[in-house]
Amino acid sequence: MVVAIDGPAGVGKSSVARAIAAKRGFLFLNSGNFYRAVTWKAISGGVPLDNEAAIAKTGRGMDIALINGRLFIDGVCREDELHTDSIDAWVARHSAIIPLRHEVNRRLREIAAARDVVMEGRDIGTVVFPNAEVKIYLDAQPEVRARRRFLQGTSGLSEAQIAAGLKERDDIDTSKKEGKLQLAPGAVYVDTSGLTLNEVCEKVLLLIPQTAKNSGRGNMAETENKAPGAPLQEELQEQYLKTLDELEEGQLVEGHVVEVGQETVFVDVGYKSEGKIPLNEFPAPPKIGDKVAVVLMKKENRAWELIISKQKADEKAFWKQLKACLQDRQPIKGKVLRTIKGGFEVSLGFGISGFNPISKMDIHRVEEPEKYIGLESEFLVERIYNENRINIILSRRTWLEEETTRKREEFFATMKEGDEIEGTVKSFTSFGAFVDLGGFDGLLHINDMSWGHVTRPKDYVKKGQVIRLKVIKLDTEHRKINLSLKHFEEDPWLRFEERFAAGDFVKGRVTKLAEFGAFIELAEGIEGLAHISEFSWVKRINHPREILKVGNEVEVKILDYDLQSGRISLGLKQVGPNPWETISEKYPPGLRLTRKVKKITGSGAFIELEEGIDGFLHADDLSWTKKKIKNPGSVLKEGEDVEFVIIDVNAAEKNIRLGVKQLSEDPWLSLKKAYPERSIIEGEIVNITEFGIFVRVQGGVEGLISKMNIGEHSDDDPDEAMKKYSVGDTVKAVILEINPGKQKLSLSLREFQKKQQREELQKYIQDEDSGLTYTPFAGVKETQEDSPKDDA
Repeated sequence: MVVAIDGPAGVGKSSVARAIAAKRGFLFLNSGNFYRAVTWKAISGGVPLDNEAAIAKTGRGMDIALINGRLFIDGVCREDELHTDSIDAWVARHSAIIPLRHEVNRRLREIAAARDVVMEGRDIGTVVFPNAEVKIYLDAQPEVRARRRFLQGTSGLSEAQIAAGLKERDDIDTSKKEGKLQLAPGAVYVDTSGLTLNEVCEKVLLLIPQTAKNSGRGNMAETENKAPGAPLQEELQEQYLKTLDELEEGQLVEGHVVEVGQETVFVDVGYKSEGKIPLNEFPAPPKIGDKVAVVLMKKENRAWELIISKQKADEKAFWKQLKACLQDRQPIKGKVLRTIKGGFEVSLGFGISGFNPISKMDIHRVEEPEKYIGLESEFLVERIYNENRINIILSRRTWLEEETTRKREEFFATMKEGDEIEGTVKSFTSFGAFVDLGGFDGLLHINDMSWGHVTRPKDYVKKGQVIRLKVIKLDTEHRKINLSLKHFEEDPWLRFEERFAAGDFVKGRVTKLAEFGAFIELAEGIEGLAHISEFSWVKRINHPREILKVGNEVEVKILDYDLQSGRISLGLKQVGPNPWETISEKYPPGLRLTRKVKKITGSGAFIELEEGIDGFLHADDLSWTKKKIKNPGSVLKEGEDVEFVIIDVNAAEKNIRLGVKQLSEDPWLSLKKAYPERSIIEGEIVNITEFGIFVRVQGGVEGLISKMNIGEHSDDDPDEAMKKYSVGDTVKAVILEINPGKQKLSLSLREFQKKQQREELQKYIQDEDSGLTYTPFAGVKETQEDSPKDDA
């Protein structure tokens, strides 16, 4: 007998066919595995997967054998290696190659010859075995098929990717030139969408006897002594009754709910009577028909009742699951009951608890253990050992770490830049916020929250808030993820030149102040910098806060911009006129003014002409006669009014020179005009030093009588000569040298005394009537003649 089961991929044909074959003792044949074997051989041997001739040749030359229901390739069992994503991607295309189909169909017919088989595939009932006694077409909704394939866990693809792959295979299978997928004539259609595997098998088992009887090809040796119409049905009943004797006390069996009372659930396990289970053993009231695993406690008690226990079955299942979790490093669910010494007691169900050390409760340090009480989570089983009692050691931290690693790796494998993702705001920093993406974090930088200026991340997102974000950067090497909110909107810089141009005067809002300037937002997401040097034409600004505050609305001029780097240079001072452009007209040289002294320095004083514009009065320009004023503060005081004259204006260098001494004529020049060299001048002794005597003469000019020019004669002792004079004495001296440029005045007492002696001598001589004269300037002594008086 041949039972042909057709249907699309993912409908469960293999599982159903295998179960039916096991129940009936038939040989199970999976035609799809033969095509998968060819694809596996091609991939392993490096055969081009898109070369149909090479694929067909690979199929013809393969050594394929079916041993104990397992598929062997070249003498090695490869059946467990045939369900991979790479094979799934090509097998449907290879199964459409007509020469390969002929070869596979030939081998299938050879294997099925003179044997009872259950075979499944796409065209078993239409092409391979069109005369099969039983033909069944299994189908299911596409989303159900994709879900089943995903839950098998054999694929690394997502459920959506599996659904897309199944659709592609359906398109290929239904459009093949030969052996395409279709409902075979006489086949029974079964929709499995809402059925379990057991329910599908029950339907198929019920269909087999009736369909086989109508086909005319039943096994006559087995049916000739049976009543017409139900030979196989009676056989099934006999086999069923035999299984009742095989039930043993303590055995784990599966039954189904037949009635649900107020306190009791009745379960049929296939025995003569039904078992009863207290309703409170179920987490939720079951429904009639639900499957339930129980332990057969007693076949019959004194009241001839079947005693079963769901709790014992659950415990057995739990311990089996627990050991499997330990062996396979799979998580188990638990609930934290309370804190105990060194950690936590965790309930795993069925009255069984495990111990989770405090150091292995969380990824971060546990500061407040009480907060974990009542937590329901997954745990990894690290050890199970029995000393005086069974101890189960758990680790939630290890599970969290492995789960985080798995999710992160899955994220980097499936996500790409530009994808959207949902996350929960976890924590804040000065530069942004960290977002939990499912056990691992991504960074939402402050600059990616908005195209505009963001001062505080908390103004845009809240802790615990679930937000939609865009992935803008994936650093696979360092496993870093950068996220963005602003990329859901268009970059405002793309339309910058449609709104702004260099030289425009625009209004903006101050968003941030720094030592070097102020950031000003011109529009949402467009921000420029006004450097501190562009704040004022005349005023020295030490910090922008002297004239601006965050939030101020100001008018600025766009000086320049760079779209590539997103920078704009702005100017505040350009909004008003530059006073230095007309400074020479306003303050021409020679203009006399009176203003207050603003600041005194070591070399002079700044005098404010108007707000922001200062002139500088150098110490050398304070007095004509006071040489090298080392401390201008001895002459000037800050805040006092002083009269001065504008000496020079240099607008390019923003320098205005002032003078006080220029208010009057230079006394040195006046002195030189009034007293030429060799003339006699009178003055007051103001200082006596080791090297001479200082005398103040007309105009306050001070001259020096050197030590050598004090004595009457050259051989006089200078020190003794100086003792004759005191400060305050008035003396007359001869001007030896006067140099206004060098402010130098040299005087001589000796020359004055000599000159005075000569004048007195000459006067004396002129008063005599004699004819002889003595001319001191000539230095010649002449013979005097007798005067007329003597002659008389």
